[in-house]
Amino acid sequence: MLFLKQWEPILYHNGSTLEQQIKSLKEKEELDSEELKKLKMLEYGIKGEQKVLYELKNSHIGMYILHDINLKFNDLEIQIDFLIMTKKNVYVIECKNLYGNITINNKGDFLRETEQNGKKVKEGIYSPLTQCERHIGLLKQITYEKYGMLGKMIYGNKLDGLFTPIVVLANDKTILNDYYAPCKVKNKVVRADQLINYIKKIESSKTNLYTEKYIKNYCDALLKYQINSKYIEQVNMEETKIINKKSDSELRESLKKYRLEKSREEKCQAYIIFKDRTLEEIVEKKPKTLEELLNIEGFGQYKVEKYGSDILEIIKEQ
Repeated sequence: MLFLKQWEPILYHNGSTLEQQIKSLKEKEELDSEELKKLKMLEYGIKGEQKVLYELKNSHIGMYILHDINLKFNDLEIQIDFLIMTKKNVYVIECKNLYGNITINNKGDFLRETEQNGKKVKEGIYSPLTQCERHIGLLKQITYEKYGMLGKMIYGNKLDGLFTPIVVLANDKTILNDYYAPCKVKNKVVRADQLINYIKKIESSKTNLYTEKYIKNYCDALLKYQINSKYIEQVNMEETKIINKKSDSELRESLKKYRLEKSREEKCQAYIIFKDRTLEEIVEKKPKTLEELLNIEGFGQYKVEKYGSDILEIIKEQ
């Protein structure tokens, strides 16, 4: 008997946008009510994505999984929860781990019902399906770019049907009411425990289009457009600020120590060497030359000649 090796799911890219946001918030000394609410929602979101990722990795369907990718093309940016590519299709998944119950009305609008202070509150939410379709629009542009104008003419119709949007509701307790939802919306929203069967159903109606090599190359091509998300950039900025604050604190302490030592040597008050206001300006501006130090308030030619070289060396060592 000939045994063929089963092609298992491959987690080809695993982003960390939500983790970075959570890390950024947890590093703050104190969070206000809005930040605490945001932190809770982010942690909730991670649980939802982890649940979907578990389902995909254990689906036994040959696929490449790109989790949490941030793409930029022609000044447009998108963040995709999951992009899944099989030999037959490409799935763009928007994961929502929403609390409360979800209703999709006859217009395709998404409404969420929650209980607040003992009262049921219903509110509209931005359509996750619209998010999916916006992502697909940019993915089409990237794909068209690969083929050029002639390719658009030859493969245009085929490429239009290349991507399948899926909205996954990851909260097991959420009740979905889609009785009046339009079919074109209803058929693209599933619960996490139904996701794999949903994909298998679509796969069963399609024929193979791509080799595993092509899938890998396509994923690599997409990841060339990968950028740091705004949240990651924000984290990096905040980390830089923390580092700078630490560096400034060390420099301030070194200058205070130097000032104290000099005041003892010269048997005078520390402020005679230079005042606190002057010290803070040195910390802020970090002069690199004697000329730059001369521009600091409180430093004339005499003090620059007497203390300047020592101060520049202290700044350089930090």
